[in-house]
Amino acid sequence: MLDLPELTLCCVDTREPALALAALQRCMAGIRFARVLLFTDTALVSEAPPGIELVPLRIASVAAYSEFMLRGLLPYLHSSHLLVVQWDGYVTSPGAWDPAFLHYDYIGAPWHDVAGERAVGNGGFSLRSLRLLQALQDPALPPSHPEDLCICQVHRDRLEQQYGLRFAPRAMAAHFAFERTEPSGPTFGFHGLFNFDRVMPLPELQRLLATLPDAMLQGLDGHDLCARLIHRGQLDAAALIVAARRRLGMSDRRTWRLRARLAWARWRG
Repeated sequence: MLDLPELTLCCVDTREPALALAALQRCMAGIRFARVLLFTDTALVSEAPPGIELVPLRIASVAAYSEFMLRGLLPYLHSSHLLVVQWDGYVTSPGAWDPAFLHYDYIGAPWHDVAGERAVGNGGFSLRSLRLLQALQDPALPPSHPEDLCICQVHRDRLEQQYGLRFAPRAMAAHFAFERTEPSGPTFGFHGLFNFDRVMPLPELQRLLATLPDAMLQGLDGHDLCARLIHRGQLDAAALIVAARRRLGMSDRRTWRLRARLAWARWRG
């Protein structure tokens, strides 16, 4: 068991708290954190698993989510750092933890479409320091959506120059987590539904896909997971995503292409 008393684990989810709780429990399987917090609409949760604190919160929009992540977390952080996770991103390899991560004020998986050091990074699985949360209270750093771009692009220069905050180098961020870039080895965690086939045994993935709300599979993330499952020959799992998109009445080009690819793969046997 890895002890990380410097680290508070948190997730903010007011839509599907059961999925968020599952992600938190995956993180806790091999790690002891200072605290574990789920910010959620407590009316949607009958009981929290041991070790997880429920913090009442209602969020009406994704923009409100970003504002809370930027300005609302500070009162709850009593350790030096915060590990932010979402339902579709969690710790996968506790053994990949590097104490040097704590030398930085922000680490997130590198973005695939941003060059150089400023590609760090994705907020869905990210490490943030108390110093960062304090700096973000500055009225001269207005919140904007999405919150990870606000930190890492919009306000990065000022956070570095005025507050002396440190963003992890791209190579360290790639060791910390992956999102839409190919991991070169084990990482501490990941983000993205489209990566579930990389981190989850197929039977478990199929059980999850069979129980996920259809709406969770209608976007680009669901499409990309389905496309890779077809490519890998995992057709029964892919069919669950196609069926969910059909139940939603989706007739966009991506969905039709998935249906055609799945049918072709089944015909080829």
